[in-house]
Amino acid sequence: MGQFTNDIVTKLSLGLRGILRMINRIIPKRDDLIIFTSIPDFSDNSLALFEFMKSLDENLELVWIVNKPRDNIRAYTRYDVKGILKILRARCIISTHGNLRRVRVPSQIFVNLWHGMPFKAIGYTGNKNIIPFNFDDENYYLIATSTVMRNALAACFNQDPRRIYVTGQPRNDKLFEGCDKKIFKILDIDPGAYEKIVLFAPTFRKTDVIDDGKVISYKFNLPDFNRTKFRDFLKKHKILFLVKFHPLEEKLASEYFKEMDNVMLIKNKVLQENLMDTYNILPCADILVTDYSSIFFDFLLLDRPIIFVVSDLDEYRAKRGFVLEPFEFWTPGPKVKNFQEFFRELEKSIDNPDYYKKERKIINDLINYYKDEKSSQRIYRLFRARIGE
Repeated sequence: MGQFTNDIVTKLSLGLRGILRMINRIIPKRDDLIIFTSIPDFSDNSLALFEFMKSLDENLELVWIVNKPRDNIRAYTRYDVKGILKILRARCIISTHGNLRRVRVPSQIFVNLWHGMPFKAIGYTGNKNIIPFNFDDENYYLIATSTVMRNALAACFNQDPRRIYVTGQPRNDKLFEGCDKKIFKILDIDPGAYEKIVLFAPTFRKTDVIDDGKVISYKFNLPDFNRTKFRDFLKKHKILFLVKFHPLEEKLASEYFKEMDNVMLIKNKVLQENLMDTYNILPCADILVTDYSSIFFDFLLLDRPIIFVVSDLDEYRAKRGFVLEPFEFWTPGPKVKNFQEFFRELEKSIDNPDYYKKERKIINDLINYYKDEKSSQRIYRLFRARIGE
């Protein structure tokens, strides 16, 4: 019965989208109306581009389509009649996950900012059962950070490379603004009490696996991780260890790091409430610790040490895979597989900020063509010329 009900809902949803698309084709568009959407709400590349456009002296109506509106930003849910009307009247839609592409019509400019450059296999390079993004009309824009990334995205989405533009990512403009001290006030942290700040930001992993000795993200994917030794190490070196997980992993991590000295778990809800995201935090970090997340592509712009925790590399490569290989070349930092190696490499990174500097430069030049704070500006100029044509 449950599956039958789900099938009905799916069909109704598909039918509704078809109707909306038909209506969308005939409704006149407003050149001054721009729609923004992201996952989570008010985040990532869409938020950064929104803030840039809001700062411009132009008469534009900037509207968000979200799950939960805010009082201080013009926003509607996708099921709100007013929100639907805004979508149908907008000349331009800006998205981080391809949201609203199913009701969008070619007369609407669609700017697919995506939410990071691909490192892990996605789309057609991974799971083939995906909804295609391969639009070929002149009003569709997908962005990349370099020619290498343009080709990677073309493979992942089966996309015509001529619809992919090398601009850089809006969210990375924040990296050049320096550390946003507001985050410390929000988290009630005195940064002056620490000598180094380390950010741990792993990729998302399934949370339905019971902790029975298997490697899981909130234990750094290190089977021999020792909570007490780790706490003592942080206190000895006066390290503030910031932890940022995917929303679906926060609950497990919260319990594990509960009341742990020198460790602060940054929750997505807190960031959203303050219109902030990970890219307000990255400039504050002296060292990044990750595993297979492409966040290190962005962190390369800061030219600071990166440590890769890869105890399950062979398994991950076999099950998920990477767009860029060999893994060892594309990851400019030490690869650690046990707790002692992690300690040793963390100490090296603390003592020498130039550790792996040569390798970082090589990869940064391949991944990030632009190394400035003007990505939002480039993207806006790219599609703004088409508004009103």
